[in-house]
Amino acid sequence: MNLIRKQYNKTEAQITSFETKKGITEYHVIFQQTDYMDDYSTQLTDLMKAYSLCMEELPGNPTAVFRRYFLSDVTNQTALLMEQERENPYCALSIVQQAPMNGTKIALWAWLQTGVQTQVLPSNLFEARHGNYRQLFGANLCNRAANAEYQTRLIFRDYIMQLTNANCTLANNCIHTWIFVQNVDVNYPGVVKARKEVFATQNLTEETHFIASTGIEGRY
Repeated sequence: MNLIRKQYNKTEAQITSFETKKGITEYHVIFQQTDYMDDYSTQLTDLMKAYSLCMEELPGNPTAVFRRYFLSDVTNQTALLMEQERENPYCALSIVQQAPMNGTKIALWAWLQTGVQTQVLPSNLFEARHGNYRQLFGANLCNRAANAEYQTRLIFRDYIMQLTNANCTLANNCIHTWIFVQNVDVNYPGVVKARKEVFATQNLTEETHFIASTGIEGRY
């Protein structure tokens, strides 16, 4: 594992890379702003410029398979973000309200790989294929049901259907889910109840195994 830091104007990029024996390289890059006094539009423009420059400089011509933006005010910031995000090559896209701890308004985690072929499946999952192996990424599933329990149940229903359409199952093929819960201290019990009940229907129990499933504060 290698870690380097680069500075692009007011954007810092922390680049972690892993290289396999077969020559495939995986990058995880965190972009964060360094001047919390700039307004959101300026920070967004600087971050996008830094992302483009970094992609040009990374060896191996990597392809983005996943991007997650962390915003300080998702309600008012997402529209402008999407205007600029559409200029980037498509990949699984996650947007969550989790304000950067340094007081800035936006940060980005980008996951990239070299030597992969990508496509959007009919199920709307994003596929990255290398040889006989493939990874499937999904993001931004949400639901507006009455409470956190019902929302969780319906989100997992939709995700399980996506996996089924890709000839996968939750028990056999899912590695990790991230559930972002607004007011997590209040709403998390409903998430846990629904998730446990859904897992039981998918052969995920104490007698079989569980997948990693993280629930954390965040707003969509």
